[in-house]
Amino acid sequence: MEMSTQICAVCSVESKLKCSNCANVFYCSAAHQKDNWKAHKKSCYPIQIQTSDIFGRYLVASRDIKPGEIVLKESPLISGPSQITPPVCVGCLQGLSPELKEECERCGWPICSKTCQQTIDHRNECDLTVARGSKISLKQFFSPHPTYQCVTTIRCLMLKETAPETWDKLMQLESHCEERRGSVLWLNDREGVAKFIQRFFKCDRWSEEEILKVAGIVQINGHEIPLTEPPHVSIYSYASFLEHSCSANLTKTFNTKGDIILWTVGHIKKGEHLSICYTDILWGTASRQHHLLQTKLFKCVCARCSDVTELGTNYSAIKCNSKNEPCDGLLLPESLAKWEDSWRCNKCSHIAEYKYVANIVERAGKDLNAMEKGKEEHCIKYIEHYGQWLPPHHFYMCDVKIALTQIIGAGGPEALQGVPEEMLLLKIQLCQELLKIYQTVASAETRHLGALHFELHAGLAEWGRRGVQQLNNSFKGAFEESLFNAEEAIRLLDKEPNILPEGKICEQAKVNAESLKVLLGTTTASMDL
Repeated sequence: MEMSTQICAVCSVESKLKCSNCANVFYCSAAHQKDNWKAHKKSCYPIQIQTSDIFGRYLVASRDIKPGEIVLKESPLISGPSQITPPVCVGCLQGLSPELKEECERCGWPICSKTCQQTIDHRNECDLTVARGSKISLKQFFSPHPTYQCVTTIRCLMLKETAPETWDKLMQLESHCEERRGSVLWLNDREGVAKFIQRFFKCDRWSEEEILKVAGIVQINGHEIPLTEPPHVSIYSYASFLEHSCSANLTKTFNTKGDIILWTVGHIKKGEHLSICYTDILWGTASRQHHLLQTKLFKCVCARCSDVTELGTNYSAIKCNSKNEPCDGLLLPESLAKWEDSWRCNKCSHIAEYKYVANIVERAGKDLNAMEKGKEEHCIKYIEHYGQWLPPHHFYMCDVKIALTQIIGAGGPEALQGVPEEMLLLKIQLCQELLKIYQTVASAETRHLGALHFELHAGLAEWGRRGVQQLNNSFKGAFEESLFNAEEAIRLLDKEPNILPEGKICEQAKVNAESLKVLLGTTTASMDL
């Protein structure tokens, strides 16, 4: 996918015709394009790799890209357990328990079935364990197991001997070894991965530096894959060249084979840098920046991070605490460079010490973590209590509101029918409010947006049903809006695999949308009569 010279990919003569999909490959004739399609289709995506001193290797659009287009679909170079994980099957990477586990006959690593001990990826740690002269034996299955820290790194290291071409691709990825050196993560990797591999496997085939470089590549480039429980990690080649942005222009999902699928929600112009979000896009700026510095070793300067209002949403702001006069303003950081400095009200200019802000946010976060989000009354109590300090659009308030939209009427249409009118209206209002915020700060977070559209669709459908019963003429508008939101949920979730909750939501949205179309056709005909 490197930028190509303008010569035919088949006969090497100078050419002006190029592949209309990726705009990367040239042909002298339609016949040669047809002849080359079998080889070219594997890399026929509208992206180009470019290089700069600032960004290193990065991806840009090779042509204008429309909303909904798949920009890249790629199989992993390697997959393995997360570094911090309870024991999982080393074949399929699904979680295990003492009652639901077997052992690989050769090495003793836990598996869920004899089939899983034959997987190609497991052969890596299996051969290394056999070579040490004794099997591994794991007895504890309910908390992170230190032995698993090394598995994915071992799988990468073994590629040097078992798959040199894949190893070469892996070595093109960033490890940030020097930037990581001396950090807590680096020290942990040195003891828990590098020295452990050499000691436990009685192995000196890799130096400490080489192991640490590979461990860095895994940490910097690994994608968390939600197809297993707990999630596992995969590393990709081209997808690793994507830049980070908290205002990303690509969204990602995975198919059941573990391939990463990257697609665009909005328009992307030719030459535009392609980006995804490396952190949790629903966190506030301070949390995102801290996470990126700790795990990816850089500070984000995207449009959202460069604006204390977070694109006008005031997603991290807290209410003004001025005691001189009542003020409905919001406290925001005075300095983009350092959020730990004082905060200033956007209305009365009152200045609050960061200690005051940090105390409120820390307390709200601890209570949120301790709260049972599955209970309606707990969510409402949290919103009412912290509404004294946090505005409705604060990221902690939004977190609780997401949970509340899912709780109200949970269980399907029959459950919604029993929801009191005020709670049904609250569900609809919260969905609308959250969609407005997240369409601004997280437009590429299609899983959350799609799920919110589905919850709004369900609430409006029930509101319309009650309007029919009460002979209220507004029911048709409620059904039409419900159909629109069902179709939005389908658009945003259609690429999600059926094994994920979002994939199941999409399938249900498709069924519901067809029913609404029939219903709207029927009601329109009745009104015409």
